[in-house]
Amino acid sequence: MDDERFRKSSEWLRRGDFVSVTGIVSRTRTGELSVRATSEIKLLSPCLHPIPLTLSSEQTRSHNRTVNLLVHSAARDILRARTFVLTYLRTFFSARDFLEVQTPILSDVAGGAAARPFVTHATVLGAAPDSLSLLELRIAPELWLKRLIISGFDRVFEIGQVFRNEGIDATHNPEFTTCEFYQAFASLDDLITLTEELLSGLVKSAVEKVPAIKTNIHDKGFKFDAPFLRVDFISTLEECMGVTFPDFVLNSSEDSEDAKQFLKRLFAVERIPIPNPETVARMLDKLCDYYIGPILGSAKTPVILMNFPEVLSPLAKSAKADGKDYRIARRFELYVAGKELVNAYEEENSPFVQRRKFELQLRDREVDAEAHATDEGYLASMEWGLPPTGGWGIGIDRLVMLLTGAERISDVLTFGGIKGVVGQE
Repeated sequence: MDDERFRKSSEWLRRGDFVSVTGIVSRTRTGELSVRATSEIKLLSPCLHPIPLTLSSEQTRSHNRTVNLLVHSAARDILRARTFVLTYLRTFFSARDFLEVQTPILSDVAGGAAARPFVTHATVLGAAPDSLSLLELRIAPELWLKRLIISGFDRVFEIGQVFRNEGIDATHNPEFTTCEFYQAFASLDDLITLTEELLSGLVKSAVEKVPAIKTNIHDKGFKFDAPFLRVDFISTLEECMGVTFPDFVLNSSEDSEDAKQFLKRLFAVERIPIPNPETVARMLDKLCDYYIGPILGSAKTPVILMNFPEVLSPLAKSAKADGKDYRIARRFELYVAGKELVNAYEEENSPFVQRRKFELQLRDREVDAEAHATDEGYLASMEWGLPPTGGWGIGIDRLVMLLTGAERISDVLTFGGIKGVVGQE
């Protein structure tokens, strides 16, 4: 095709158009890959807007996610890193004979975590027009996955979305993704070992194969070599505060009012605002954030926080602390750069003890809407025998944020956070 004919057939094209042309593939004198056209250019799909070189406004980027991804290769690289993480997790668990499953998102009780659920209604087909069923979107798949352990599946995992009607900020979105697994006869030590193997292996593989992750891990100076640092909840908190917690506080399910008054006095002395609602669990959790939080945030390696007071873990098995008269949960949380990534524990497998713990949570629900709800269906399932089981959950979005250095959760979600999804252009 001569130059004039080519110019006329292409002068009305604009940047971003999809076109078709027949020709010979070659390189220019400067080495640029090109096509020497032998036919006229055919328009396949026009781009009706000029493609910007950049989107500077955060609001513009969030409400124009399609264009943001089109313009910024770095934004696309984060989503590619997310896919790498998901693929690695599936490969890791499948290689260890875990069965990937899907569990219900809608049910009558959203249990498995301390969170406020989203509530909706479903019209019952064949019933009166005003006959509705009250449903909740799941806040965790935990209780469904443990039902499968009872059913004879020794190792199960699920990667899926959960929904929590809580605050929205840079690290929280009402809709997010988790990975949870449960393994029959796995102890707390087994869970720690598996966690160290998974994260250290994931980071090593990602650094080798994902440039966006390699650069961030190198720049931040993070080290994921096992074994990870371990921190004891109670002894560390006592050391930081210079106090000794009496047994009736740590066994607060037995004497919660005395425990509340003791903790309130500590808050007054330390001049720390008392959380609302004023439950023992909330106050112990607030003291952990205030005193242990800086330790977790300053470490350049993953930190395992363990030996939580029993009251903080209603779904975990409890055991008497070594040489003490109080009980602790067989549980740990894993933190990296001060952010919680993993929550793991040996599951409570006695239906009678689990009911008692649910009842204590039900008492707290009078003042705390996020306390665990009683799931009668799950308790009935437990009567068929839940073997000793270890379980674990990780936030996928926070994990991708950590690995890529993304500062907002919206950066690691395909179409951004809820603020951007609502009104997405």
